[in-house]
Amino acid sequence: RSSAGPFRSFGNIAVEPRPYQLVPLLMALRQDPVRLLVADDVGIGKTVEAGLIARELLDQGDEQRLAVLCPPHLAEQWQAELADKFHLDATLVLAATAPRLERGLPPGRSIFEEHPIVVVSLDFIKADRRRDDFLRACPKLVIVDEAHTCADQGEGRASAHQRYTLVKGLAADPERHVILVTATPHSGKEGAFRSLLALLDPEFAN
Repeated sequence: RSSAGPFRSFGNIAVEPRPYQLVPLLMALRQDPVRLLVADDVGIGKTVEAGLIARELLDQGDEQRLAVLCPPHLAEQWQAELADKFHLDATLVLAATAPRLERGLPPGRSIFEEHPIVVVSLDFIKADRRRDDFLRACPKLVIVDEAHTCADQGEGRASAHQRYTLVKGLAADPERHVILVTATPHSGKEGAFRSLLALLDPEFAN
C-alpha cells in the first residue's frame, strides 16, 4: 500500500477504507481495462471495495459514467451507498422509474446517455427489448452485484440466461471495465463458475 498512492479519489469519499479493502483497488489499477471478481464474504464490504475502484477511475478522468447492475431489491441500497460514501448521485433505473425517466428524454436519447451514473435493475434491463439499447448506451464502467446470478446455468433457466447474455454482451466490449461482485461465486457447478470467470477473460471457458 505504501507505494501505491496517492489516490485521487480519497478526497472525494466519506469512508475510511480498511487495509484489506484497498487490495481490489490496487489490483484494479494494474489493469486496463479493469476486469475483476470481488468475491469477499458477506459483511466484508464488497460495496466499498467496488465503489473505491469506480470512484478512482472516475476521478482519474478515465471514465465519466458508471452503471451499477443489481437485483431490484438492492437498488436503493446501492444508490444510498454511492451517495453517502462516494458522493456520487445515481439515478435509479427500475421498472417503476423507467417510464418517467423516458418521458423526459430528447428524441433518440437513451436514459443511459442522459444520466451519467445509474443503478439499474438486472431484472428490468435483461429483457430482450431493453437489452440492445442498454448495450449500445451503457457506460464503459460497470459494476455487477450478485454476479453469480449472471452465470450461465445451462438449459431451462430462461431468466438466468437473459442475465448471462446481458453481461456477456457488456463484457464483449474490450474497452469496458467490468467489476463483478458476489459473496457466492461458486454454486458447486463448475460450468457455471467458469462461465462467470469467462466474463472477465474468455480463456477461463476452456
